[in-house]
Amino acid sequence: MLTLFQFAPAFNVPNPSPYCLKVETYLRMAGLEYRVRSMADPRKAPRGKLPFIELDGQLIADSAIILRTLSERGSDLDAPLDAPGRARALAIARLCDEHLAVLTVYFRWIDDEGWAQIKPAFFGTLPAPLRWIVPGLIRRKLANGYVAQGIGRHSRNELLDFAREDLQALDALLGAAAFFGGAQPCSADASAYGVLANLILATAETPVNRMAREFPRLVAYCQRVREQFWA
Repeated sequence: MLTLFQFAPAFNVPNPSPYCLKVETYLRMAGLEYRVRSMADPRKAPRGKLPFIELDGQLIADSAIILRTLSERGSDLDAPLDAPGRARALAIARLCDEHLAVLTVYFRWIDDEGWAQIKPAFFGTLPAPLRWIVPGLIRRKLANGYVAQGIGRHSRNELLDFAREDLQALDALLGAAAFFGGAQPCSADASAYGVLANLILATAETPVNRMAREFPRLVAYCQRVREQFWA
């Protein structure tokens, strides 16, 4: 059986990581059997990040590679799509994975409002003195990574403008359809739900969470996916 290794649930969503939630949502949409193993320390993962899966004795890391592997093994949510439809699904997934999810995590871990909620949720059970030392070390490492990536070089308002543009684009791409795949979900829906649920349904409060809830179609979309695949 396929085993999914990921963080434990938090903030009233199945997973606080957009990428972990993406993979598990794909598994549910594809109707695959799986089991979950929760991990607290991603440094023990094959590439130092979660999620990863174990499938037929092989460890497969990175959410995009996981979905590609599942697709190649016969669980392809994009099978009904034509070539332009597959290209559209990929573009939506990249927007969610490589930009909006990054902004979501930034405003949780780097922005002070989000950090005030993340710190006790992730590190509150650590014994002293680790809970006084470890959170700051991890936060600084993430902040340095964001500077190297480029997002950390922008002002707070510029980052919020980016987030609004991403949400506006997703709202327009969804339109009146039930899913980003149309009447049925495609691979883009796994990525979209992974990040949008962490913005719209999660109890963690950041400026981006509040912004996302201003889009009624995206709110209804999250509720629809939750009811159909997570009830």
